[in-house]
Amino acid sequence: MLPAPPPTAPHGSPVGDDDDTDAPAARPVHRRTPTTRATTWMLAGATAAGCAYLAISDPNKPASWYPVCPFKAMTGLDCPGCGITRALHALLTGHPVRALDHNALFVVAAVAAVVWLAVNKVRTLRGRPTLRVKHPAAWGIAAGVVVVAFWVLRNIHWGPFTWLGSGAAGSGT
Repeated sequence: MLPAPPPTAPHGSPVGDDDDTDAPAARPVHRRTPTTRATTWMLAGATAAGCAYLAISDPNKPASWYPVCPFKAMTGLDCPGCGITRALHALLTGHPVRALDHNALFVVAAVAAVVWLAVNKVRTLRGRPTLRVKHPAAWGIAAGVVVVAFWVLRNIHWGPFTWLGSGAAGSGT
């Protein structure tokens, strides 16, 4: 015989769950299976191979096979992603200022991501819980506003905003 389901309130939630603020929220346990580990290592290897190739093949050369941004090709304006390939090449070859010239938003986001991952790795090694994003919807909206503002500001061709452009007149990779 199956146990009876818990009684529910008129709005459908179990009775008594509305006031259980003292109970700690259960964190999901993520177990790494051999398949998950293999997939992680394959993705890491593919990323490393792609970065190694990008480091030795310069996307700034006119004979480069890297594609041109379709938005830039049609409008002549930079999209938020214009210059990421060249910025990553510059970072991989040790030219952070040149990378900022190609796409400042990507460089700032990449540095923030590396710092976040490093801090979480240190916290994990010390047995402390990893950092969590509170209010992810608000952070998502803020990120969207930053990207749109970057998109608009990098296409203003006067004053202090000219340095936000992708740093290349003809290419948008």
